[in-house]
Amino acid sequence: MLDESLLDAPEALARADTRGLLRGAAESGARVRTAARYAAEAGIADLQPDGRPRAVLVAGPGSVAECAADLLGALTGGSVPVTLIRPTGVAPAAGALRWALPGWTGPLDLLAVTSPDGSEPGLAVLLDQAYRRGCTVVALTPSGTPLVEAVERARGLHLPTTPAALREPDPGTGYGQPPTDGDPYGADPTPPGAPHAERPTAPGADQPEEPERPAPGEGGTNPPPLAPGEAHPRPEPPAVGALGSHPHGAGEPPAAQRTNPYPADPSPGALWAVLTPLLALVDRIGLVHAPPETLQRVADRLDQVAERCGPAQATYRNPAKSLAAELADALPLVWTEGEVAAAVGRRFARLLGAVAGRPALTAELPDALRVHGALLTSPFAGGADPDDFFRDRVEESEALRARVVLLRDRQAVDAADAPAVAADLSAAPAARELALSHDTPISELEPTAEHAVERAAELLAITDFAAVYLALAGAGGS
Repeated sequence: MLDESLLDAPEALARADTRGLLRGAAESGARVRTAARYAAEAGIADLQPDGRPRAVLVAGPGSVAECAADLLGALTGGSVPVTLIRPTGVAPAAGALRWALPGWTGPLDLLAVTSPDGSEPGLAVLLDQAYRRGCTVVALTPSGTPLVEAVERARGLHLPTTPAALREPDPGTGYGQPPTDGDPYGADPTPPGAPHAERPTAPGADQPEEPERPAPGEGGTNPPPLAPGEAHPRPEPPAVGALGSHPHGAGEPPAAQRTNPYPADPSPGALWAVLTPLLALVDRIGLVHAPPETLQRVADRLDQVAERCGPAQATYRNPAKSLAAELADALPLVWTEGEVAAAVGRRFARLLGAVAGRPALTAELPDALRVHGALLTSPFAGGADPDDFFRDRVEESEALRARVVLLRDRQAVDAADAPAVAADLSAAPAARELALSHDTPISELEPTAEHAVERAAELLAITDFAAVYLALAGAGGS
């Protein structure tokens, strides 16, 4: 359930925002300006590229690298392939992740690695591998980290970013806790939310002596010896509920142990600390037109959206709060039109799951009409109600109902030479007709900026705020 009254209570939102998500979304414009200044100080304007690379590869932990590669591929318009190198490992932690170059990588390719703290040894190994292949390498990470030394060994370029600040740990999840020496992956061995006094003591520490085990047949768990030919007695089954409701007999774990033990994704604004120097780099190479004045306009656009979508703005004139309220108890079907909108839609669906704990599905038009069409006629449909309409719903939880979220990139369907023909190519009218014919509500977002990077920034900012509001006003807050 969504507490809509909380959306119009800025002070209550601030108290519920234990992870600083609203601040992270609001400071996106400042991150763009800081990152652009760092890139200029690193001498990116003095680069003399020998030409376009054959392909651009992006590697890094978490959603930032994934979204940066997705957006970069959309903004380049397919002029150069942009490939994300996905990590492998036994856990999503710095010491456990490993990356490997594709077999076709060679001297004509560019590798960009991103890291919020530069502590991933797997990325250092990847840079060494790229150096042996002759790749051009770039590292986007804070200064003074081990990854900087690795890119210097590979004779690459270091573009400094702002370090990820550690916030106070959430009492319910333990997020924000610094790593300890007890775990090889840098995770706290204490279950999230448990006090540190409950940690298991290290071997050799002062511990009570182990009590002497009873002899067979003198109590305890050891059965008495059997006489020759005597069968083992059949134990009595435990009473129902004696061992808890867990299928293996264990009781239900406490609430603190049911939380996610792995660190959450960084705040939404952290994307711009990486995407901004990447845009400055590909502008210098000639892949995307993103000069410093464009990045300044992007920062201004993000500030404008933050003002419109901030917690002080009422829900009825706040597009992010309105979208969050519309998605309460809904299954979002994120339909996108245009490459930039498709990249933003995939990020929005991931944020809804990672930040708000809500499922979401995404697809691109016009294929979304076929892929998600069956959902509009299933029990998830907006008008579906298979049971008696007059039944008592007081004690029942509200079922999820599908709601279409249409993200459009206007410039993707408009053509200067034939605007009427281009308008006929849009699948948005068919999407509206299909949704409304099945009593499924629809929400639409369409940026108004002229430059592709500014349109991406506007869509990203609104959807970031919407996911944050849905997390804060939902059950449990952030």
